[in-house]
This record gives sequence, C-alpha cells and structure tokens, in this order.
Amino acid sequence: MGRGGKARDQSRKQGAPDQPAAEKRDLRLGIRTPVDDALLPEPLTPLISPGMTATFWPFAGICVVASVSLGLAWFVGDQSVYAQLFPEKVRHPDWMLGFKAWWVAWTVAGFLVLPAAFMLLRRGNHIRDCNLSWSGFRDHFWIYVALFAAVFPVIYLVSWSPAFYTFYPMYPQAGRSWADLLKWEGLYAGQFIALEFFFRGFLVGGLGRYIGILSVPVSVMPYMMLHFSKPWPEAYAAIFAGLVLGGLAWKTKSIWGGVMIHCAVAVSMDLLALAHKGQLPWLHG
Repeated sequence: MGRGGKARDQSRKQGAPDQPAAEKRDLRLGIRTPVDDALLPEPLTPLISPGMTATFWPFAGICVVASVSLGLAWFVGDQSVYAQLFPEKVRHPDWMLGFKAWWVAWTVAGFLVLPAAFMLLRRGNHIRDCNLSWSGFRDHFWIYVALFAAVFPVIYLVSWSPAFYTFYPMYPQAGRSWADLLKWEGLYAGQFIALEFFFRGFLVGGLGRYIGILSVPVSVMPYMMLHFSKPWPEAYAAIFAGLVLGGLAWKTKSIWGGVMIHCAVAVSMDLLALAHKGQLPWLHG
C-alpha cells in the first residue's frame, strides 16, 4: 500500500470524518463551496418594491392603454373590417373615401379619445401632461417653419420617384375633384391631430412624468412601426422625425407645431404626387 493509502487509513482510525462527495469535487477544481450553503433558498422579495409602487402602476397603465390604442387603430380601422361590415358600399364610387373616414375615425378613437379619457379619469389633472400648450407653439412657431423649409427640398426630390407618386395620395381619388381633395385633406388633418396627441402628448408627456426626457426615444419605437405600410425611406425617416418632434414637444410643452408640420408636409406630398401624375383638380375642372 502506498503512502496515500496509509494516510487515509490512519485518518479514519483517528475518527476524522469523510468529506462529502460534492465538496471533494469542488476541492479538485480549487473551489470550496459547502453543499449546505448551495441548498439554502433565496429570500423572497416583492415583485415591485414599496418605493416604486406609486410610479409603477401609473406608468404601466399608460403602457397598457397605449397598446390597446394601437390595436384599435391598426386592427379595427383596417380596410378588411370596413369591407366586412359594409359590403354593400364596395361598388359605390365613394367607397374608398368612406373607408378613409372609417380609418380616421378609429385613429381618433384610439389615439385621442381613449388616451384622453384615461388621463382625465385619473386622480389629478394629468391631461395637462399631454403637451397641449398654445403659448409654447406660438413662441416657437419659427422653428417649425424652418423645419418645413429644410425638409421641403427633400420631399420635392423624392416626389419624382415612381414609388412615391404611385403611393400618394393615400386616397386614390383625391385628384378627381376639388371636393375630393378637400375632404381627404380634412380627414388627413384630423388623423394628424390624433397622431400627435398620442405620440407627442400621451406618450412623451404622460410617460415623461415618470422617466423624464427618456420618454422621447421610447415613443419613437411605436411611431416608426406605424410607418411599416409606407415606403421604406419614409419609415426610416420617421425615426429622425419622431426624435425631433418629440424633443420639441418636450421642450415647448406643445404638440401643435407637430400637427402643423405634419399637415404641411402631407399636403405638399399629395400635391406633388398629383402634379407628377397630371391629376391636379384644376387641370381637369
């Protein structure tokens, strides 16, 4: 028997206890971790710490309402839903205008009515968080004029692309008459009011109470996703636009500059697209 065997027999005779198998393995790795300590359960802690309760639930409420609002606008306002509910109107010459009115109505319901009701029904006047200041818009009006002046040359260059003028206007009969054009642009403007209230008011302002200016990049993610149905350059441009308009809304406490520039850009895009197709209303009475 070797020296190691003799030493082990001698230790057993002296009453030295054997080391547990798990601890022996740890020793071979150079680590000593008692097995009993590894089996001790971790202490349970609350999912939401008491200090965060007052912040977590209002923040979560805004996120849940925002998710429901996006679902209403995207799914209920879809063309397939309108066609199923009003199949008799499919053959009507104004069917597409009726659908656009349906789409805008559900956009307003999801992006304006529901979030505004949530903010109004909460304890405290939280609707003021939604950046509705007129003075903030008036005092910084020149910024939005400068932004439009900077972006218009880009719109003009892009408007020559067939992908652009075949997509716009989003109401295909907008160039049929002055009445069609004005009805469509009026509906489109209502959609932009709801859009700005939701993204730059409800999300930037509402979440901003809890996470500060970080609410601006948070609002950009769903805003960009809302543009997935549009040409990809416009979808990616929405990231930059969301950051700029969100930052301005945070600074000025007003969404109305965003409404103005959205409407100006949209009308410009529609008129340029109609011009390239020779469909401006005044060209054919």
